[in-house]
Amino acid sequence: MTAIAPAPRRRLAPMVLFAILPLLTLGYQIAAKASAGHLAGIRFDGDWLLNAIRMPTVQIVLVCEVASFVAWMTVLAEMPLSAAFPLSAVSYVLIIAASALVFHEPVGLLQVVGSLAILVGVWLIGRGGHETPPGPVA
Repeated sequence: MTAIAPAPRRRLAPMVLFAILPLLTLGYQIAAKASAGHLAGIRFDGDWLLNAIRMPTVQIVLVCEVASFVAWMTVLAEMPLSAAFPLSAVSYVLIIAASALVFHEPVGLLQVVGSLAILVGVWLIGRGGHETPPGPVA
């Protein structure tokens, strides 16, 4: 009897989680921050909404949100929620880095330490999913 290889979709799900979802979240947050900066001085009414809809950065926000939903549904179809959701925390680290690089926001030592703790935590959670259950000793 031969082992059945996992479907390509099943093998793709973790790569989607690690690569696409954090980048979509990062794109969403950068576009949202840029949009908020432009819309901050406009009174919130119908004109505000029309201005928002016409802004390319708001359109990027909407595209990133829809694409994230599709990617997340793909991942959840193939991975346990307990493994998938913590791994999405990698985007927090990317967003802190982008806030410094794109918006020139200050990043303190505690944010750097917290980011490293997130990455270590994600790594530990990922390692926990690969532990082999105890079995009989030969």
